Amino acid sequence: MRAGYCLRILLGFATLGAAVPQLPAVQTAAASPSPQATSTGSVTGTVLAQDTQKPIRFAQVQLQSVASVSGASSGNSFGGFRGGGSRTDVDGTFTASNIAPGDYYVTASAVGFIPERLLLEAAVSGGSDPAQLLASLPIVHVDANETSSVTVTLQRGGALSGRVTWEDGSAAAGLPVNATLATQTTTQLPAPLSGLSFGGYNQFSMTDDRGMFRISGLPTGDYLLTTTIQSRPQFGGGRGGFVISALRSYAPGVFRKSAAKSYSVQVGEERTDVLLNLDLRSLRTVSGHATSSNPDLSVASGRVTITDTSDSSLVLRGSIDSDGEFAVRYVPPGNYVLAISGASTQAFQGYRRGGSDNTPSAPAVSFQPFSQAIVVTDTDISGFAATLTPVQSK
Repeated sequence: MRAGYCLRILLGFATLGAAVPQLPAVQTAAASPSPQATSTGSVTGTVLAQDTQKPIRFAQVQLQSVASVSGASSGNSFGGFRGGGSRTDVDGTFTASNIAPGDYYVTASAVGFIPERLLLEAAVSGGSDPAQLLASLPIVHVDANETSSVTVTLQRGGALSGRVTWEDGSAAAGLPVNATLATQTTTQLPAPLSGLSFGGYNQFSMTDDRGMFRISGLPTGDYLLTTTIQSRPQFGGGRGGFVISALRSYAPGVFRKSAAKSYSVQVGEERTDVLLNLDLRSLRTVSGHATSSNPDLSVASGRVTITDTSDSSLVLRGSIDSDGEFAVRYVPPGNYVLAISGASTQAFQGYRRGGSDNTPSAPAVSFQPFSQAIVVTDTDISGFAATLTPVQSK
């Protein structure tokens, strides 16, 4: 009986299939290739060292559309960027594929060689015309379905190396060391150079376990060598609530830029005589309490800055806790102005997952900025009293 039942089901499906009219087959035309699939070209090239004319391995190469660079607004180094990038192989050659037709500036960067941006900044500071500098960059023309070639030459920079130690002569390991020009130069390229985007580069190094460091790729110039010591993060600095104070030390071991020693280096030169000794024994802590001139209000947050009166680059920071207390560490002896800004009756509530809710139970009251001269000698300053005046509501 089971067999007969299955047979009837099968016959039923067959009958139903015969009753359904057959749909005509849909004729499909072969898909035509996308215009974009054949509208790009390629760029091949070589990156060479200027002094040896040997290929540079694993250099970063960047192509930037001439049209997008020219149309970028002043001061926006990434505005309108359009182009491509690649990296050289073991023989110093590279290939950049799928590049839209047009003209492109070609720049490259590699460890030990002067970044193009620094060369342009130095030339602008020396009075060179920005438009002529832009025109001097290598340009390659790209056609659809064609391969263009270009050669880029990089200039080897100078290098500064040395050692950072603590006051007892032991190695200061794991500290960043930066090289900056002693004479301030332009930090923002003017138009039309401002439209260029450059690959990453840096002029810093980290000290190893022996306190040794080396910074390469430097243009000719006089440099200041610095390292930075950071205090632990402090919370309570106003609505931002997060303050890190950093003390900068200059070679050979001073805390003020005016007393720093400069080191001259030429292109291709190697200097190994930089010594930076960190003597932290003279550093002090300035601590105190911020109160309100209105006894009904309490200061629960704010930013504290201590600025040297003889060297404005020496600035140390702290924050006011919810109880009005503050402390600024690593302060060298000297004359300063202690300032408080962004003070409020609202305490910092911290960061919470899914967003923060710092809404106070009562409207927050702000305080007027405060400043007072202080003198730091050979002892800590404690119990500094700052009385803040509330801002009158309109």
